[in-house]
This record gives sequence, structure tokens and C-alpha cells, in this order.
Amino acid sequence: MQVTCNACQRSMNIPDEKLPKDQAFSITCPGCKTKIKVDQHLKPKETESPPPPPAAQEKEETVDTTNMVVSQEDFEDDDDLIIYDENDQLALVLDDINKDVWTKALEENEFKIQYAKSPEHAVHKMKFTQYHFIALHENFGNIKFKENPFYQTLIEMPMETRRKIFFALVGANFKSLNNMQAFQESANVVINQRDLGKLSDILKKSISENEIFYKVYKETLLAMGKA
Repeated sequence: MQVTCNACQRSMNIPDEKLPKDQAFSITCPGCKTKIKVDQHLKPKETESPPPPPAAQEKEETVDTTNMVVSQEDFEDDDDLIIYDENDQLALVLDDINKDVWTKALEENEFKIQYAKSPEHAVHKMKFTQYHFIALHENFGNIKFKENPFYQTLIEMPMETRRKIFFALVGANFKSLNNMQAFQESANVVINQRDLGKLSDILKKSISENEIFYKVYKETLLAMGKA
């Protein structure tokens, strides 16, 4: 789908598979940051607009979003599709109790942050966005994490997709940086909420170790001819 910004006339090509089906939505222009409302029900169904004359085509600046991440901000209220640069690191925080602590620590580690209102909302958002980091409180949504539909969705992902996500579990029942406990819960790191004052340091250590592990893993696969 092609969307043109009314403010700066920049054209954006958004892959149809990344659009909410049959819903109105809005996007933020990556050029002038103007919010653009789009109602898909108003699109012509059988006819297409004629192409602009050659002169206009030469002057048009097109932003191809094929390699950009598009996400649906809020499926309950105002559906806002945000366009990120492909190199942006995206984090999803599912911890209402410690939201401010996570925000500060993740911003220090240069993540762009999103939040969800419920486990179901989080599952919905993950359909539109490839997150690089997910933080989950053990009681998010007032549900024990092993019964949480978001947790179930995450651990049932294909490993090729799952290994691209750094998953942190936080709560009173975890021992910070306990690798065995993290392994048992299919997490990359577990954090006791009493240690959240050291969250930034914990993230730097655990994320760095995870990157080193997968670097060795990928090099090993390459040496074996399996990559």
C-alpha cells in the first residue's frame, strides 16, 4: 500500500502484510514526523489511480519501508503504525510495576520501547513487530507467567525466530543471573525484583554474554558447513 504524507508529500510503500486487516490506522511520517490517518475502507477496490507523469515521478521522493519494522501501537484505541529504521533495537516491556525502571535501563542501552496493556494485547503487538528484547514480570496481567498466553506464545515460537529475542523474566521467585533457572523457564536471564536497582548493569552483562554465545554458535555452524 502506498501512503503519501499530506505535509511534505513524501511517499511511503508499506507492505500489505504489515497492515492491520480492514482497519483504519495511522502512521508517523519518517520525514516530517506528521501523523497520517489512513482508512483502508476508502481505498478504491477495482480501479487504481493513474501513474503520475514522468516529470512528477522524477521529483517524487519515495521511502521504501520494505526493510523497516512496522508495528501496531494499540489495537484497542487509536491504531498507530510506527515506522522504525531497520537497525533500531525494539523492546517490549510487560511489567507495569517496574515500568519506569525498565524504561530508564533500556533507554541507556539504546532500545526503542513499547508497552502493552494486557497479555492479549502483547500477543497482538508481536504479530506486527519483531522485538529484539522482551521483559516480562511473573505476574503481568495478574496471571502467573506459566499460564500467561503471551509466555506460551513466546516459548512455542520456532527457534529460528525465538533466538533473535532476548527474553528477561523478573519477579520475587527468581535468583538474579541464575543461568540454570533461566534455562528452565526458557528465558535468557532471570532477575529478582529486589535487584532492579542494578538493572542497567545486569542487562549489559547478560546481553553481552548472550551475544558472545551466539557469535560462537554461529561460527561453529559455519565451520561445520551448516550455516
